[in-house]
Amino acid sequence: MLVLPEKYYLDHFNEFIAHTEQHSAQLLRPEHVNFIHMFKQLEHNAQCMLVRVINRRSEFVTCSKLIYGEIAHCQQQLIHLTDQGFLRHVTEWDVPELLHTLNKMQLIELLLAQSIPFKKSAPKAVLLNLVNVLEPKSVLQHPFFADIKVKTFVQQWQYLLFLFFGNLNSALDKFSMRDLGVLKTRNKDKQQGPRFSQLQEAKSAFFFASASAKIAHMNEQALLILSHDVRILQPPHGSLANEYAANLLYSLGVALFSLDHSRALALWKMSAHQKAQERWIRETYKINKNTAKTALEDILRNPQDDELSLFAFDFYQRKFNQVKLSVRTQRLRDNSRKVFVDEIYKERVEVGVKHHYEAQNEIVEPSNTGSMQDKVTHSVAVFRTENRLFRALFGLTFWSLLFNEAERATGSEFDRRPRLVRENRLYIELGEQVETQLAVFTQKSNGQSDCQEAFRYLTSIATCYYGQPNGIFRWNSNMLEVLRTFLQHADGEHVANHLRAMAQNYQGLKDGYPDLMVIEHKQLRFEEVKAPGDQLRANQLVSIDALQNAGFDVGVCQVEWRYNPKQSYVVIDVETTGGCKPGHRITEIGAVKIVDGQVVDSWTSLINPERRIPHFITRLTGISNDMVRDAPLFCEVVDELERFMQNSIFVAHNVNFDYGFFKLEYERLARTFSMPKLCTVREMRKYYPGSTSYSLGKLTKEYGLSLDNHHRALCDAQAAAELLIMVNEKKQGA
Repeated sequence: MLVLPEKYYLDHFNEFIAHTEQHSAQLLRPEHVNFIHMFKQLEHNAQCMLVRVINRRSEFVTCSKLIYGEIAHCQQQLIHLTDQGFLRHVTEWDVPELLHTLNKMQLIELLLAQSIPFKKSAPKAVLLNLVNVLEPKSVLQHPFFADIKVKTFVQQWQYLLFLFFGNLNSALDKFSMRDLGVLKTRNKDKQQGPRFSQLQEAKSAFFFASASAKIAHMNEQALLILSHDVRILQPPHGSLANEYAANLLYSLGVALFSLDHSRALALWKMSAHQKAQERWIRETYKINKNTAKTALEDILRNPQDDELSLFAFDFYQRKFNQVKLSVRTQRLRDNSRKVFVDEIYKERVEVGVKHHYEAQNEIVEPSNTGSMQDKVTHSVAVFRTENRLFRALFGLTFWSLLFNEAERATGSEFDRRPRLVRENRLYIELGEQVETQLAVFTQKSNGQSDCQEAFRYLTSIATCYYGQPNGIFRWNSNMLEVLRTFLQHADGEHVANHLRAMAQNYQGLKDGYPDLMVIEHKQLRFEEVKAPGDQLRANQLVSIDALQNAGFDVGVCQVEWRYNPKQSYVVIDVETTGGCKPGHRITEIGAVKIVDGQVVDSWTSLINPERRIPHFITRLTGISNDMVRDAPLFCEVVDELERFMQNSIFVAHNVNFDYGFFKLEYERLARTFSMPKLCTVREMRKYYPGSTSYSLGKLTKEYGLSLDNHHRALCDAQAAAELLIMVNEKKQGA
């Protein structure tokens, strides 16, 4: 187990300051330089105490609580920090904010000292309201305020953190998480540099970020004051400032909408945020249709954002051209195929469609011949790709450009996203190199694009940088296999076309990709899966259009819930050494496969539980320790059993019991178990209501089913399978 050094926090602070002075010296103002200089002048123990104070989130510190064994004379160090100007005494101006930091007992002490009546059982909020009416001067007379000091450097420190991390939510605890191995960071290299190229950019981004962070805690008066602050009306400088400014104006407009409608509209109109523009147009349309129409036409003439352009086209068509259906609804109608999937997949609709297609993998015999030579295989391979495929493809293809060749690739080792992605400037700054890189996908072999060389390149990048944080995609063990399959069936020109579009507008094309990649008859297509009632989101339509423009076959798969007789079910029963707890194990498994209302196969085996079977379990099941002594371990049958259950629905009587044991056994093997599941108890209650008991024994007796060897796995699975057949007959007739 890793252990941090005694004064790790001081080491981290010094590392932080050194990085700031090396990379961001030109972004520091005199007050920041002075803060660093004053810190360096402090004696060692005072430095340690100051860093301890800095790492406290609150602006206020209770001195008596700052006791650390590794710091000599803690209280004297705090007095020294106060003398040096790092801390100050509480004033009347601090009281309103300070009161919110007090705990319930401290509020009670204040009320008792002021002889104000109250109920001790009252909530903290009620007590706080009583304290808030007190005169600040009288509040400060209470003894425990003498123990509280106020940080004088909060604004300077927040700015330094912002330069390093690029946000206001991170702190130096990330260094500790790095050293403990909890947080993985990028390798330090020469491509790290200042987050901002100019002081003006840093100041602008910090102001808008700080203002955005305060909105959630502001009262109505403060919100109105901020909305008229001339600084929020100034043009932001730099990409990060633009992002924070757009979010600030949108969020402030939302907060003000019910207070000052016209001011909220004005803020939305100024914001570059896509949602702000949409809301401004929608609200303006209610007031002045011509103004809204002009704004929509401006967006369509000069498109800046794909999702906003889509909204503008859709809104314009419906409001001014009387088109009844939205673009997304029309797309669902015109470019979709319908697939019938069992309702058991309602929570996992993509899995249901995947299994539907995979079930079509079969040998098909043409009707005009019985010859074996004329039999053909209908082959379908389905992969759940969503955003993972194209993000991985993009990240690996342009890895060297993003991290090794870009100027100021990252601000620090903690940065996940490279600057060129964050600022959407990859093609702008490195367009020629992008085109050179894309050529690997368009090399010709026998007159056609051959992606073999591209795959070799991607493999070399993955091998070299596997596991490094990158903010674009997540590494996983089967990533290269999916990429190999994709590149084997994709046209290299189409791949290059879409990667070029991503390089030109990564922020607009980083998500919204179709759920499934389907290879059927060696032809590749993508499908976005939609359950009943689902709509295409704007970002999905944008990405689908981009893929189609690149040359890919992309469609929408509309699911309709319906009993599918061809769906494979595997009815499972397990016998165990006891209840579903980590200490108990499986002693026997019985499995029955059902397709189209018929039992088509079965599987059973005793299992060595690697522990003693209790006597009462042997009396119940008849399975003894001698019977399982030479039986296979679960790990020895799991692969065979997994093949038997493939593409099926896991069914059991009280399914969570049997399913839970499977999960536990898989976890012991460091494997993941996940299947759609169905419970015959619940299904019988739904389709055959009125029984006095829904135990397996009582149901089989009530409906005249065979259960000759109750509490043996295969016999119980066969009985539960008969119940499932009864249920599915009801479903099919519904």
